[in-house]
Amino acid sequence: MKKLLLIILIIMTLSSKAQTWVYHPFPDSSAIWNIDSHAPCGLFFDSWEHLYSIRITGDTIIKSINYRKLTVPIQVIVSNGGCAATGSWTNPGYYAGGVRQDIPNKKVFFIRPTDTTEQLLYDFNMAVGDTVKGYTETFASPSDTVQSIDSVLVGGLYRKRWKLNSCYNFYFIEGIGSTFGLMGLSPGCITDGGDYSLTCFHQNGQTLYPSTAANCELITSVNTAEKKSNQINISPNPSNGSFIIDFDKSIKEIRITDLLGNIIIRHETHNQSKLKIDNLQSGTYILTAIDMDGGTTNKKLIVQ
Repeated sequence: MKKLLLIILIIMTLSSKAQTWVYHPFPDSSAIWNIDSHAPCGLFFDSWEHLYSIRITGDTIIKSINYRKLTVPIQVIVSNGGCAATGSWTNPGYYAGGVRQDIPNKKVFFIRPTDTTEQLLYDFNMAVGDTVKGYTETFASPSDTVQSIDSVLVGGLYRKRWKLNSCYNFYFIEGIGSTFGLMGLSPGCITDGGDYSLTCFHQNGQTLYPSTAANCELITSVNTAEKKSNQINISPNPSNGSFIIDFDKSIKEIRITDLLGNIIIRHETHNQSKLKIDNLQSGTYILTAIDMDGGTTNKKLIVQ
């Protein structure tokens, strides 16, 4: 009897973690998305890096329709290479647009600050082969289509995930939005397009993605962003499979995981400040740097 109860308990536990058929609505309050984006601006690996948070900060009414306001407290811009004088500067906080959701149809709509008409932002009801429509659809050819649907661990439970673009590893995740910067427009498969990365998602006082151990501090100042950016530097990125990782002495561990969360490399630094990685296979990876206080910094690695 005890053995039977144990088996039932294990099945129930596994079932609760694997329930991807339970719809997780898009957040309507107390949510933070941290974004790290890169745009090329010169030869080789010169680029601008933009670091910012997006958060929900109340309501706005447009044409008698209620939307949740998305705001950016501050945007920090970091010059890399020959883009301009090396350094950091900021854009002040701004209103980034409004969102509303249609829970029965599993859709989220977005209205830009300068618009009076909304656009489809997310359709969490797409099937494999469906073409991506709405605000995030690519301006390039061919159009993005749903390539596969699987699940990813978010805050201890599995949620559905749609793979939309292999060239830039663009995904929708139920209840979070897009891994391509929340409102990033897909570049399709054009060369050297801007690359957006959702580094973490925080809701109701807890970081849920990419792991519950990640530090998802709201970016409100240059110091906050530079601390995240300067803790670790990766070059070149993208690469052919070899990277040089420079980091400060506060970093105690480096982890590299694939997009399914499998740990590919785990390295304790032992007071080092440089690490060379070789022979990574083609694909996209997440590099996580863990500091002495347990805080984490996440960076995207791209192997072409």
